[in-house]
Amino acid sequence: MEGRALHRRWRHDLDRVRREVAFIFQEQRLLPRLTALENVVLGLTVNDPHNPPEEITKKATAALEALGVGHRKDAYPRQLSAGERQRVAVARALATRPKVILADEPFTSIDRDNARAVARMLEEAAAQGAAVVIATHHPSGRAARTLALPSGTVVEAQRKPGPANGARAARLGWMRLVASNGHSPNGASANGHSSNGTRPGGSPSRRPHRRAGEPTRWSRIAALVANSFQLVMVGGLRSWRRDLRFNAPAMQTMALLLVMCGLLALVGIGLGQAAARAEVQASTVRVYLASDATPLQVSALKDRFLADPRVASVREVSAAEALQEATSRPGLGTLAGLSDTNPFPASLDISVKLVTEVGAVAQLANGDPAVDPGYPTSYDPDVYSRLRKLAIGVGVVGGTLILLFAFIAYAVAANSMRATAAARREDVVTMRLLGARRWMVRDPFVIEGLMTGALAGAVAGIVVTGAWLMAGQFAGATYIQILPGVGFGELRTVVAAVIVSGMVLGVLTSLLSFRRARA
Repeated sequence: MEGRALHRRWRHDLDRVRREVAFIFQEQRLLPRLTALENVVLGLTVNDPHNPPEEITKKATAALEALGVGHRKDAYPRQLSAGERQRVAVARALATRPKVILADEPFTSIDRDNARAVARMLEEAAAQGAAVVIATHHPSGRAARTLALPSGTVVEAQRKPGPANGARAARLGWMRLVASNGHSPNGASANGHSSNGTRPGGSPSRRPHRRAGEPTRWSRIAALVANSFQLVMVGGLRSWRRDLRFNAPAMQTMALLLVMCGLLALVGIGLGQAAARAEVQASTVRVYLASDATPLQVSALKDRFLADPRVASVREVSAAEALQEATSRPGLGTLAGLSDTNPFPASLDISVKLVTEVGAVAQLANGDPAVDPGYPTSYDPDVYSRLRKLAIGVGVVGGTLILLFAFIAYAVAANSMRATAAARREDVVTMRLLGARRWMVRDPFVIEGLMTGALAGAVAGIVVTGAWLMAGQFAGATYIQILPGVGFGELRTVVAAVIVSGMVLGVLTSLLSFRRARA
């Protein structure tokens, strides 16, 4: 075609070739999710997405009216008769001003009068410069060249000279669809294809001038944006709503995975902050002062600790400061409010240089008159080790569960999206035969996956937020912190990560499904 072998354009420039070749399929191949008008609009938009949507709609409406189905433009293919569907398919093919028209039994399922109208339009298209190839069991004898295929052998049954390219034909329905695509006397064809690069006078044209009424560059860009939004966003959302029954299992599985990941993230943040706090507390021992300790005794005890080379610093904490610190912890403020007096004693916070020396430093407080004899220090040698073992165990179990759920969610989501792609395989084939660019076919799938993942992430975010609120209520009622140190800021980060993860997972599964469907 055009002096080049088509197999050399495989997957590279074949879409452009298809945009110059119109197909009239025997089975019509109308997209069931679009109305008759939208099917014709789709063909025009795919052919040239830079045309304004209003102009495309006007051309599509004129094409349907020329074939007598303008009154059925808002009907879906399932609501049309076989003859009406065939005429819509013919209108979609002729409205794009193709160079080549390949028609497979174009007169099937239509009555004699409409068959004559379709045949007349195909003849007029040929007279205006298009190459029309018709495959039929009932030749009319009006073709310029007829090839028969008896027993699979190509035999030229008839050949007669046809009208010259660009000859004037009767301007009936075809001319109402498109302008002439034959060659004009000055070497420029009406469909925008120039036969040479010279002006009528013969001098070379360095910079083509914009003709009157021709859209500007910015208007074409605006038209491209509008048509892209209609094809990708609106088309993707419409397909997602139609294929919701296929997407529901993937959405549920992804939501369950994201809930598990969100809850484990909250627990991990809580354990991380608790471990960091425990690490600080492990190197800090709190010495509780007796209620009857005199300032002189407290000062002597403080000097005693400062004199020890193993001690980094000593900070005195009054009873009021201890109460204020306790009220920031769930339950302790309520517990303190039950007493008329301050139940928290004054203390000394001893920071030790090495964690291994904390026990020895804590022993210095035993027997001192300024220290509470009943509960002298906060030192517990087993707390930090138990917390660290718990954090490691929870991390291993949580990581294993996340990997397991991720594999299950990906498998279920991929199978669901694959079912969606299989259900839309004919739509993909039709779009490719219409010459749709790759992004026109791929991006609606991406929007479907994005919507599925976003909705699953939103549901998971709501569940995670509810779990965080319940954990806060439980901590306030039982004085047990389930998520220590996890505030609203951490929750907001986790919920945002859950939603974004759902969107990414949905996009990845949709891309995989599209690749399989395209193959």
